[in-house]
Amino acid sequence: MNALIPIEHKNQRVLTTAQIAEGYGTGSKVISKNFNNNKDRYIEGKHYYYLEGEALKEFFANVNYTNAKTRVIYLWTEKGALLHAKSLNTDKAWEVYDHLVETYFRARDMFVIPKTLPEALRMAAELAEKIEQDKPKVIFAETCLGSEDSILIRALAKLCSKDGKTIGQNHLFRELRKWGLLNSRNEPYQKYIDSGYFEVIERPIHTSEGIVLKFTTKVLPKGQAYIINRLKCAQ
Repeated sequence: MNALIPIEHKNQRVLTTAQIAEGYGTGSKVISKNFNNNKDRYIEGKHYYYLEGEALKEFFANVNYTNAKTRVIYLWTEKGALLHAKSLNTDKAWEVYDHLVETYFRARDMFVIPKTLPEALRMAAELAEKIEQDKPKVIFAETCLGSEDSILIRALAKLCSKDGKTIGQNHLFRELRKWGLLNSRNEPYQKYIDSGYFEVIERPIHTSEGIVLKFTTKVLPKGQAYIINRLKCAQ
């Protein structure tokens, strides 16, 4: 996704429908259709802002964004962008959403400068609380990426449950097939093997009919971190 010029509304980063569509690799009409088909899931002020008339004029006057032909505009928050990623459910949409969270939505918070002592103390307290809340997740992700061990999908399902997500092995297999990581035989597609998400272990098994090869799929640390983070976003 190309570098974005920050757009803010109600003191938070937002994206236009066109920006969401471009980033997720689809068209504005698809984004609008998904929204109209799932309106009951979207809450104005939480997932999006709808501007028209004077509110739209005021918005254009205060941001580096304008389009004389625009009569109404939808602005999508971080949570709104997440719902659109869920609707599209493509690898690109999820990858771009993760990128937006790290480099666009959350980046704003890194540069907020407190104007008063009480505000500084409040921000420090909120930051300390967030660090404490995120500590188990950070340690867990670092453990995955720092490990050199691959694990069975059954073991990954147990790890996900330890991270606060109750998910069984069969459920996880279904999710991985739905995401397009595994085929109908629960084997990883070659591109995800090449990307370092999975490895396939080949073992000779002695049977009454001779030696046959058994293939076992294992998840590498990079794949473990990706799957756990995607499950976390999907909740």
